[in-house]
Amino acid sequence: MALTAAAFTTALLEEARQTHPWLHHPLFHMIWDGKLSRAQLQSVIRQQGCFFLDTLRHAAWKIILVGGYSPTYEDLERQRALIPLVVEEGGEDTVGGKTTAHAFLFIRLAEALGISRDELFATEYLPTTIIEKNELFLLQRSSTIEALCGGNIATESLNATHVQRMADAMERHYGVARAALDFYHVHMEVEGDHAERAVRILSQLATSDEAQARGRLAMRRAITARRICADGMLEAFVGSTR
Repeated sequence: MALTAAAFTTALLEEARQTHPWLHHPLFHMIWDGKLSRAQLQSVIRQQGCFFLDTLRHAAWKIILVGGYSPTYEDLERQRALIPLVVEEGGEDTVGGKTTAHAFLFIRLAEALGISRDELFATEYLPTTIIEKNELFLLQRSSTIEALCGGNIATESLNATHVQRMADAMERHYGVARAALDFYHVHMEVEGDHAERAVRILSQLATSDEAQARGRLAMRRAITARRICADGMLEAFVGSTR
């Protein structure tokens, strides 16, 4: 028997907090504690660009998936509820705000760590990094349920905690100026809203056993992909130095 939508999303959020590698993986604990060398940290950030330089398309898939050839009124409401997620990723400066695209903020972060723009975009990605991005994009293209559970619920619901720790580590251990950490500071502010939007939409969609099973699997697939990527970076950039 299906859980209530509220119980379902509460269970997913708790499982994400308990299992997501961005909170529990040794690689990120090493960063928070300042145990990576600057060169190792640069390598990690360059790999993360595979996903973080492409988050606008990742977010846009959510809207593309809503509705068929002739959308219903409910589809239009759902599309509008998702628009802020895309605007934030693409830059609120496009609609009169001040914050630019999250990808551009990531470029600034990389430059503050000594990674030039050319170097960042020329990064040779690890196979495990490619697996992560492909799986996360596949979830976004599958359905609204998979997109929300594999994105907003799986990662964005806890990302505010992760980015706070990353920002603190960058400033304390690696000498990155606070002004260059907007990529993290912006995510501290918006991720809670992203998760809440997902919960509201899922309250209408995730009401059957089948829908909840798909959502649960999507969240676990996303978290597994993130863990595979973290494992790959740890082995490639830290393991050989032990």
